[in-house]
Amino acid sequence: MLICNYCKEDDFLDGYDRDELFSSPTQSELDIVQSDWNSRDLSVKSYNIEQESKIMNADATLRIVSFIVNGKKEYGALVIPAGNDTLPVRIYVGGFDIDNYVNSINLVLDNIDDDPFIFAFPALRGQSLSITINHIEYTSPVSDGEHCDAFDGAADDIIAFLNVIENTEIRADVHRTIVRGGSRGATVALLVAERDKRIKRALGIAGPVNLLELTSSNENDDTYQCQFLNALVENYKSPALIRLKMIASSPVYFSELLPKTQLHLAANGLIVPVSQGEELKAAMTEIGMADSVELFIYEGRTHQNIAIDNKPLSDRITEFLKL
Repeated sequence: MLICNYCKEDDFLDGYDRDELFSSPTQSELDIVQSDWNSRDLSVKSYNIEQESKIMNADATLRIVSFIVNGKKEYGALVIPAGNDTLPVRIYVGGFDIDNYVNSINLVLDNIDDDPFIFAFPALRGQSLSITINHIEYTSPVSDGEHCDAFDGAADDIIAFLNVIENTEIRADVHRTIVRGGSRGATVALLVAERDKRIKRALGIAGPVNLLELTSSNENDDTYQCQFLNALVENYKSPALIRLKMIASSPVYFSELLPKTQLHLAANGLIVPVSQGEELKAAMTEIGMADSVELFIYEGRTHQNIAIDNKPLSDRITEFLKL
């Protein structure tokens, strides 16, 4: 049963056919989404190193870069250990806040690392970066694009950034890439892994997998309106196009394309209910891919504190990230 967390007396979609908007996808719609994905040109132009800094107390370099994809300028950051060895890539995708346009990351690095890798942080469309490493903050400008195009569009940004890394970082083995994220970032991690075979593992913490379902039960929430429904109500996208956007933002419908995947959900998570992870697990089990997905649920945890002082979660992630 779907529970509306933000119901008001006057529902945002009054006058619209909710069955038309939110019924399960047809095979034809799934095919249209995948065909659209395959047709997108995410080649990059005008690559530039905006800032390069040696990281204090760590034998590594921070590189903030810019590039242009589809006429829009975007930014990303790389943390690259010293040396000459070829290294796998780990991409971290940040969450979404309708009122926050900064992707903030705080890292503590030293020179001891038995499993080195290139760490990549994208500034997704409509976002800037604020990276604090060993107590020093580094920032980027805001990437072009619509902040609320937070799932399908954000997945384009990650794939374009990985194209940049492949074409400019000779030490990066992009075919050993892991993508991880929390909340919105978890969803995008799965979407990217479904679309790009360079991704060998996907890891998500407290992220939804079915935005079609969650939007149907949260139509009065500003975030879902921004991400999907305003374009319908303001008459610049049809119900059919809104449906395709929600489907393309829902990795559960393309789960057969996932590599090895690990999900972590909070038992008391109201923003992302446990049923989201259970739905993906069931979908992958049904198609014979149960061994490709791990689902962990943490009793007493919420969306906000699932990763705080949670040693079982940290240990499971550490083991999963070993390629």
